[in-house]
Amino acid sequence: MAETATALPTPVADVGGPAERGSLQIADRALSKIVTAAAREVDGVAPSGSQALGGLLGSGYPSVELESAGSRVRVQVDVATLWPHPAARVAADVRSAVARRLDELAAVHADSVAVTVRDVVRPTARGRGPRVR
Repeated sequence: MAETATALPTPVADVGGPAERGSLQIADRALSKIVTAAAREVDGVAPSGSQALGGLLGSGYPSVELESAGSRVRVQVDVATLWPHPAARVAADVRSAVARRLDELAAVHADSVAVTVRDVVRPTARGRGPRVR
């Protein structure tokens, strides 16, 4: 019986740690999308298509402005809350969610997250037909 040669894996040169390989830059637009998604995840934040917010015209909430410098960012988020959620609790939850998601998904530290509740809306009753009298 003939012997077969087993190929050994070719050693890979050590390319060093992440700092030695290059850098990662995340565009402000991508960071804004992370912030918007994080705000929408919070219970009590009105969905962007709420009728009371002009769903057909687009309300613009949550609205995000940010300033970034390297791996640090300052964020301003404007939201609308759903009635009867406490606005202060919703704002605090948005602040926490935004800071956490920026860290988890982009490795960016939020120096500040300012949240302004711009509107309070009643939830729409989706799935209900017209009222019959």
